Amino acid sequence: MPRIVRPMKKDPKDNLPLLGDRASCLGARTTGRHADVDIDAAGNVVLNRKGISVSQCWRTLIAKGLGFLVPEELDDGQNGASGKNMAVYVIGNGTGPFAEGTIAEGLRMCFKTGSTELGVVCPTACVPLAQYQADLAATRGDWIEDPS
Repeated sequence: MPRIVRPMKKDPKDNLPLLGDRASCLGARTTGRHADVDIDAAGNVVLNRKGISVSQCWRTLIAKGLGFLVPEELDDGQNGASGKNMAVYVIGNGTGPFAEGTIAEGLRMCFKTGSTELGVVCPTACVPLAQYQADLAATRGDWIEDPS
């Protein structure tokens, strides 16, 4: 499986990613300017290579100006990591190269347009929003804290 990284808030009850529909949680934002996915009139997620953001490494996020997502304890005094109550998670055993492909039932990783360092976890089929959110939530126990 490819190494797929996503900084997220840690659920204080079990130290796994916090579920929710914010950029800092495991779940998709569906409204506003920064919506992760587009929803059609029937309430289904549109298959257009959009989904929750991931990267090959948290250092890539720093380089892209997204240090506010990286846990503040990873700040070396120069990199600008400033995420409060955040942790860096890697899905599964994530030892392979950052590449497109299936990561779990109903979910795949696709590169963001014009990048091989940033990607999204999107549905593999046109599904209701609730199914996509449930598929993401089903991976919760597969995310391992790994700030390496």
